[in-house]
Amino acid sequence: MKSVRTSILALVAALAATGVAHAASVEVRVSGVSNAKGQIVVSACDKATFLKTCPYNVKVPAASGAVTAKIANLPPGQWSFLAFHDEDGDGVMKKTALGLPADGVGLSRDPKARFGPPKFEDSAVDVGAGGASVAVSLKY
Repeated sequence: MKSVRTSILALVAALAATGVAHAASVEVRVSGVSNAKGQIVVSACDKATFLKTCPYNVKVPAASGAVTAKIANLPPGQWSFLAFHDEDGDGVMKKTALGLPADGVGLSRDPKARFGPPKFEDSAVDVGAGGASVAVSLKY
């Protein structure tokens, strides 16, 4: 009985270590920040969560010009990176009456929105086990 329990614990530990070893760290440089009010929220979304509730989010203090955020433990794969300037610090992206972003906002690979929101494929970045460096430019 003890050997079965020990084997299960060893297996769980090995699987956990394998998952962490394959997780990546992504550095996201956000440029075009208009002022130092509030925070910059940076999110990583996979195709299923794109422009919805993204599973990986970090917040960094805003600084006029540019800031850098680091998203740790991101599984390798295709990810889209979204950033917005949350000037009032409530963590919520403001929208206009037409549903357009009222805060400064940007996506990786700077896709152009034509008659609706951009597609995941237009902003997706391949992230390997070694991580990645991504640029996002805010538009107000």
